[in-house]
Amino acid sequence: MKNKKHVNWWKELIRFLFVVYICMVVAVTLFPLPIGFPSSAENLSRSVNIIPFASIFKDIGQIGSAYDGDVLFMIGLIVRNVGGNVLLLIPLGFLAPIIWDTYKKIKNTILLGFTISVSIELLQLIESLFSGSARITDIDDVICNVLGSIVGYFIYKITLKLAATFNMQVVDKTNSKDIKCIDKS
Repeated sequence: MKNKKHVNWWKELIRFLFVVYICMVVAVTLFPLPIGFPSSAENLSRSVNIIPFASIFKDIGQIGSAYDGDVLFMIGLIVRNVGGNVLLLIPLGFLAPIIWDTYKKIKNTILLGFTISVSIELLQLIESLFSGSARITDIDDVICNVLGSIVGYFIYKITLKLAATFNMQVVDKTNSKDIKCIDKS
């Protein structure tokens, strides 16, 4: 009799979703790759912000004056920028604790979100250096991304609590080798 390996479809689905998510993050944050001339030091200094919340406050201060005074457009721009950066890493904060035990601790999930976000910003800086692109490397993006990973982590924790409360099956990693669908009843 042949030894058949059991395929855990939950585990495979979660991993597949994580890979799709990572590909989407790369596509949104790094592509299209710009082709151009390297940036001058002056242009580069304008495309880097290391002062927390400076760009957000600057944008808020421009409401009513930027874009020909179009207030709604400017507010929408701020909401899309801040909201998009928060939303970007919510799936990371949700999926990482399901896939890896080490991220069941919030401090590890925060560190992962910080590392991923800083890596994205550094890659965008490298793009700016070598291509003359208009990408901005911004500490505000890092702050919003980390906040998103924290929100995702709390969604994960709330999902586990709700599942336990309603005796639902949940996807949880029960040991370091497998993700199982467990029954909380």
